[in-house]
Amino acid sequence: MDEGMNELLYKEFFEHSIDPFILFDSQGNVLEYNSEGEYVLSKISKSELFNLAVSHASMSFGFKQTLLELDIGHSSFCAINVGYIDSETIGLVLHKNLCNKKYKNLSSNLQYANIFTLVDIAINTHLDDRCKIVKEYDASIPEFKININRFLQFLNKVFKQLEKAKQIRIVIKIATGESVVIEGKRYQILSIDIKTDKEIEVKDEEFIFSPLKGGGIHIELPFIL
Repeated sequence: MDEGMNELLYKEFFEHSIDPFILFDSQGNVLEYNSEGEYVLSKISKSELFNLAVSHASMSFGFKQTLLELDIGHSSFCAINVGYIDSETIGLVLHKNLCNKKYKNLSSNLQYANIFTLVDIAINTHLDDRCKIVKEYDASIPEFKININRFLQFLNKVFKQLEKAKQIRIVIKIATGESVVIEGKRYQILSIDIKTDKEIEVKDEEFIFSPLKGGGIHIELPFIL
């Protein structure tokens, strides 16, 4: 593999890291970020993040890692790594604590449902035949417990913003290696990526979700059988 391919692979790994990365200039302006960094920037101001980086930076050029407990949105972080090699830029990486990922306000009104049927209901309610929809569904996923009414309300918020979208790609799968703890029990996570060129802005305290870089939304559900 040549040097160019090595650099491309490195950038792709960094882009798809579960840990948020954000690069600032000396004035606190954001220069670069990965997908998880974009989510963090949607939940907390860039000035707060810049101050967090500066306050945890080493006294001289180099890198410094500090253990901490930090909750942003639905994500929990256990450490911060700050680095700078000149006075022009400073970068931070927040290390996600997957074991402590929190699912807030989980309703007790759960029923077995087919996730593909629920998504298709929202599609049929808000989208027409002019929208090209590419579905990548893992057909092996069985019915699982979810608050059907609340989830449909959430999906309606999402798809209502996509009524004029020309193309949407939907990927539904079990997230490999990720889990969430609810009332002392650990569950796998079901991942739903709704990818489009439109930014989606929704507010909801019951579900874990984050924006996708380039447009769309990433949703995580506890896979309760």
